[in-house]
Amino acid sequence: MYSRFTSSRISRDNALFPPQIILEDNCVTIKCPGLFSGRSTAIAYENISHISILTPLVGFSTISFFAYGEEVCIHGFTKSEAHEIKRIVTRMQVKQ
Repeated sequence: MYSRFTSSRISRDNALFPPQIILEDNCVTIKCPGLFSGRSTAIAYENISHISILTPLVGFSTISFFAYGEEVCIHGFTKSEAHEIKRIVTRMQVKQ
């Protein structure tokens, strides 16, 4: 299984280089590109302790992954995309 979710370009701070969440068979990869440098984080499904979704009444959702005692937040997804990401990750955690 392989799914790629790209945050909206019109959300805050995502105009030029929108972050992506890539759901692979064994991990979640979070890519936050930048002009001169970027950041990429891979988290195995079994190491994700909690997923949080912040959905405002108007605007884009923020999804947060908690793993290794740290929080990784990505902003700019629609409500349905954020819930789909959480559903897939939860399903993959059960499979592992």
